[in-house]
Amino acid sequence: MSAIIIKLPSLSPTMEIGTIAEWKVKEGDYIEGGQVIASIATDKSTVDYESLDEGYLKKILLGEGEEGPVGKIIAVFTEEEGEEYEADLNAALEKEAAELAAATEEPAEEDDSDDADSKPAAKPAASATAGGPVVASIVPAVDPPKEVADPMGFVSGKGDYIASPAARKLAAERKINLAVVEPKTTGSRIVLNDLEDLPFGYGMSEAEKGSGLIGYVNRAPEPMTDVNLSQMRQAITARMIQASAGVPVFYLTIAVEMDKLMEVRSQLNSMDNIKISINDFIVRACALALRDYPDVNAAYQGDTIKKFNDVDISVAVSIPDGLITPIVRSADTKGLVAIGKEVKSLVGKARANALSLDEYQGGSFTISNLGMFGAVDQFTAILNPPQSAILAVAGTSKQLKMVNGEVKEVGVCKMTLTADHRTIDGALAAEFMNAVKSYLETPVKLIV
Repeated sequence: MSAIIIKLPSLSPTMEIGTIAEWKVKEGDYIEGGQVIASIATDKSTVDYESLDEGYLKKILLGEGEEGPVGKIIAVFTEEEGEEYEADLNAALEKEAAELAAATEEPAEEDDSDDADSKPAAKPAASATAGGPVVASIVPAVDPPKEVADPMGFVSGKGDYIASPAARKLAAERKINLAVVEPKTTGSRIVLNDLEDLPFGYGMSEAEKGSGLIGYVNRAPEPMTDVNLSQMRQAITARMIQASAGVPVFYLTIAVEMDKLMEVRSQLNSMDNIKISINDFIVRACALALRDYPDVNAAYQGDTIKKFNDVDISVAVSIPDGLITPIVRSADTKGLVAIGKEVKSLVGKARANALSLDEYQGGSFTISNLGMFGAVDQFTAILNPPQSAILAVAGTSKQLKMVNGEVKEVGVCKMTLTADHRTIDGALAAEFMNAVKSYLETPVKLIV
């Protein structure tokens, strides 16, 4: 029998790094297949992870609050309670270290000097996780590090390790030589957690400790704080670059008179147990307009265009760490009250970091509403790939309008469509936006 190696799973299509939020079990427990063993924070939400294997949990290798890349070994099981696991675990860790080294190794630069072949060969160096087995890894011999200064005057003392800005700052303050620090938390990048227990001057000679080789040079630090990118912020960055790079988009803006809608909303909300927001009306109007113009409800797929059979509307929700887009499924089949209740539930889950994958993965059209921020008169939104369109909804402002020979004040909301021109042409987008405007300015259409 061999040990069962448990690796950090991919819990969303965009997940690259996960953090163990909580272990639901402890070492020595017997785990059944399908049992929730941990809560894992992804780039989108915190998800309960159900074990696909069963056996005795012998060792946890990634603790609560620690993060690692997808595929990192986080625990080991054995089928029998007294079964040995160390040899199998050591082999798995050694393989993991070799794969990581291969993935991060940069091609060697050509050396035309006569003594290029006389450089010392690579030699093994021992590494170990806290309380865990020793793993041999191959560390290539390199030339002595050169001082590398950044624009703030920080001197790292070595240029070939990867460390977060916060870790570099702490290393400067404690005179820690990052060149000899093992990135135990992530396996590839030195973060604050790797330095917390290291003493002042770790890895530095007495001469270096007083030399200023590692530290801020000739001046005090700038009055600022480095904050590491969260997993969600990294995912947002990647998706926004994806949405902006090479996608031919165009914008259409309409001005929607909101007075009739506000009156109908007020009447509906005066009824018992009904609470409908302006955004619920907009979701309903877009859903019906997408049903009228199904070619907008599509996604560009390279050599094909995918036309969605369901109208699944993503609603952008701001949460403390970024932005997420939970989905109102089959929104064209639901009334205002049902949409209102569903959106309220989804927003609550999003802000509690409790959305399931099905509640935020997918969608065929997105609405981004900043109307609650009164100063926002108009804005454009970035596409939510692979969708072909997103509607940006601004606040409602008062404008003067001539009505039957009289000047009246009306509430007007500007809405801007961002459309992928590979899928949607200008005329189609204009017809769709006119339909949205018609539904919102004749709100009785939204309640029948």
